[in-house]
Amino acid sequence: MATVGFLHVAADHVREARRLLAEHAPGVVDVHLVDRTLLEPGRDIATRVAARVGELVGRDVDAVVCTWPYLTDLVVRVARERGITAVGVEELIAPRDGVLALSR
Repeated sequence: MATVGFLHVAADHVREARRLLAEHAPGVVDVHLVDRTLLEPGRDIATRVAARVGELVGRDVDAVVCTWPYLTDLVVRVARERGITAVGVEELIAPRDGVLALSR
C-alpha cells in the first residue's frame, strides 16, 4: 500500500488533504507534517525544508505533496535528492460553500 507524506504550513490543510485523498485515492495511507515556521523566510529555509522532507522520508513515504506553492520547487528538489517523488499544489481554493479544496 502506498504512503503519501504531506508537508503543510497550516493545520487547516490536513483535513482537506485527507478528505481529497480518501475521495480520489482510497486506501492510500497519509502522513502529515505541519510547520508554520516554513512561512518565515530566511537563509536557512532550505535547511528547514530538508529537515521536514527528511522526517517524511524517515516515515517511509512513497511520495511527498507540498501544499504551499512558495515551497514547492524546494520540496521537489530536496525530495528528488533523496530518491522520493514530490509534487505541489498551486493553490488552496475556498469555494462559495466554504469547503476548501486543493487544486493543481
